[in-house]
Amino acid sequence: MTQQHEGGVPFSVAHDLQTFRLLELPPEIVELLDSPSPPPLSIKSLPPAASNTPNAKPAYAVLCTPNKSFQLRQVQTSNTLFVTRPTLEAHGDAIPAPTTCAIASCTATLELHLADASAVSYLEDALPVYHVVGGEVDAEENRKSKAGVFLHVPLSDGQCEKAWNELIAFELNGSSYRPSANTLSQVWQSINAAALAEGINLDRQFLTNDLAKLVEEEGNPASLAVAVCRHLSQADRDTEDQWCCLDRTKTVAFVGVTVLNARQGKPTFLTADFLEAWKDCLPEAWRADAELKAIEGAFSLPTSSTICAKSNVVTNTKPATTAAKGKGNWHERFGKNRKK
Repeated sequence: MTQQHEGGVPFSVAHDLQTFRLLELPPEIVELLDSPSPPPLSIKSLPPAASNTPNAKPAYAVLCTPNKSFQLRQVQTSNTLFVTRPTLEAHGDAIPAPTTCAIASCTATLELHLADASAVSYLEDALPVYHVVGGEVDAEENRKSKAGVFLHVPLSDGQCEKAWNELIAFELNGSSYRPSANTLSQVWQSINAAALAEGINLDRQFLTNDLAKLVEEEGNPASLAVAVCRHLSQADRDTEDQWCCLDRTKTVAFVGVTVLNARQGKPTFLTADFLEAWKDCLPEAWRADAELKAIEGAFSLPTSSTICAKSNVVTNTKPATTAAKGKGNWHERFGKNRKK
């Protein structure tokens, strides 16, 4: 239009301007959208907190790809920006001529900034602790599925999945939980005992659900047993696969830290007693791996003969709601079969 003989650009402004926001896309999202099979994108936000909630997280919006999140930020502009649409406009009996019509005025643009935060803190706030004391479950139901929890975390589902695995979170009877150290200790002992009784080598391929069913016989959630196995599986394994193979080094360290954190009311161990308790929770062939260097950074030594965890594990204080009574007793078989 600038090539016309008159040298001008016919321009008009619509009577009723529409409401628009211009969104500036970073190159990596443009590449995703231009790919042969573009993934779905979603906009998520943390629900706004009540006005009297202390230290509430801001409820900003993010644009999510399957594995990344971009925070949406509105930026005011001092320039006059119009969204235009080409039209044909006629004056009198003249032939309609092409012109440009402004249909919206934008006083601000939306920018995307990579949000690489961990979803752990969000899940810790959303998931009640599942704590077992004396065979009784101490946990408050949240009536939220895993998908329901992820829906209100302002990060991608991939980032949420990573945090879910890190916390060893699990679903049970329509609610989602994260286990306490005491619960993890009990479930792991059931896993180890069932594996010994059935001749399962945990650092070789085994069917996850088969082992989980054996753990469930002791009154522990099968879904939690599956979550523990997936958390401890080798890095190159697909966590959704029905088969599992535990990483020996990772598992030995996990058991040591769990035993240390599961102390009820007596945070300090005699170091020799702790090492023995740690070894007793491991497969026979792994006992020699239970050395303090395997959990470096997770403990303190108050004296030359005592040890304690560096961090305290938060446990739920709600009244017990569900009995966790076992149908079988894998620990008895474990005791009979264990090598002395």
